[in-house]
Amino acid sequence: MGSAAALFVEKGFDATTMTEIAVRAGAAIGTLYLFFPTKEALAQAILAENAEGLSAQLDALRERTAGLNAAVIADTLFDLLGDFLSTHPAYSALLDLHGDEGWRRKMRARRREQIAALFAQAKPPLPAGQAERLAVIVPQLMRIPLALVGEKRLRDGVLEELRLMLARHLGS
Repeated sequence: MGSAAALFVEKGFDATTMTEIAVRAGAAIGTLYLFFPTKEALAQAILAENAEGLSAQLDALRERTAGLNAAVIADTLFDLLGDFLSTHPAYSALLDLHGDEGWRRKMRARRREQIAALFAQAKPPLPAGQAERLAVIVPQLMRIPLALVGEKRLRDGVLEELRLMLARHLGS
């Protein structure tokens, strides 16, 4: 799946062919189709694997941030998401593809629940409903710098500004 993920990032989902994936993987095209009957099925498997990895990291983060204030939790979450997105670029590349919408809704709901749980344990406690709203806002903020592919310096600066904005908001 690593070859497919790399090609999806390099060329985009639509421009990548199963033949190219098989060649890059050093596998026979028939073998690839045996495990993944469509390119969409392969993309779904990559996205699912990435989503599970992110979920495990969010669970671990919850233990490390228990009892911290919301601004520190947000900063730590930004670090985790930034690292994850930079080491798993296929996750971002495939996140908006159409596919099993029921699975995608469940994946987004689980991620929101995990992020809301991080903020819900903040000390002092956040006002009712704010943890839920932050669980929607933070992943969307993280997606903004992704549009700046190939502009690392600007992307890093935008990410830092977003981080500061959220920290100031939560600190007020």
